[in-house]
Amino acid sequence: MTPLFLIDEQSELPPSRYALLDPDGLIAVSHAVTAKLIWRAYHQGYYPCSPVDEELTLWWAPAERMVLKPSELHISKNFKKRLKQIIREEHAPNARLQVTINHCFEDVIRACATVQRSQEFDGNWISEEIITAYTELHQQGLAHSFETWQDDKLVGGLYGVSIGQIFCGESMFSKVSQASRIAFSHAVNFLAKQGVKLIDCQQESDYLRSLGATLIPRADYEYYLHTLSHEVGTSLWPSGRLSFNGHYLKIT
Repeated sequence: MTPLFLIDEQSELPPSRYALLDPDGLIAVSHAVTAKLIWRAYHQGYYPCSPVDEELTLWWAPAERMVLKPSELHISKNFKKRLKQIIREEHAPNARLQVTINHCFEDVIRACATVQRSQEFDGNWISEEIITAYTELHQQGLAHSFETWQDDKLVGGLYGVSIGQIFCGESMFSKVSQASRIAFSHAVNFLAKQGVKLIDCQQESDYLRSLGATLIPRADYEYYLHTLSHEVGTSLWPSGRLSFNGHYLKIT
């Protein structure tokens, strides 16, 4: 019988070969979630995801991982029309729709907490403990948020963790149509400009597949993790407005 490991900040993290087949990828549990434990676990190839009312946090390293290479981002014909309008107006100081980076990380993660993460759970998975841990990573320059604004109101966004040339996307939300897609497309182009080679989308979904993400075996993901996790200065991303092509906008 495959063991289920109890982990903490100090414990040795088990290799992914010990992950369960059913449920797929469950490898460990922990009593607490901290920034340090998340950072260590990401480098080992697994991530936390549990119902908020679960006493223990569950950690996962599924047999297949959904990932996206920035160059393979798919933009549908209908979405291209929306983007063209955004691009035409993006340099205006008072553009009705704007995309920013690291402007309000905690607001983004709290908005994501209202969205169901997985069909396996009957609610959201982002607890106050998770919010605290990822906000600490953000304060350390390791976690980042991308925001979509409409008429100066936060209407969509996403957040994730940078590990060298890999960006581990955690969750996204939309309050109006296509708001998360707008943030994601801007984020992908920005990440590509920063040298990111792979976006870890973690769990499979039709939505992510529509954006160009594909499934790869766990061994392939761990190869990318081993070869791309060296630092590329990703902690130096100041808050600001972004253009669709991935540059900071200088608004005068």
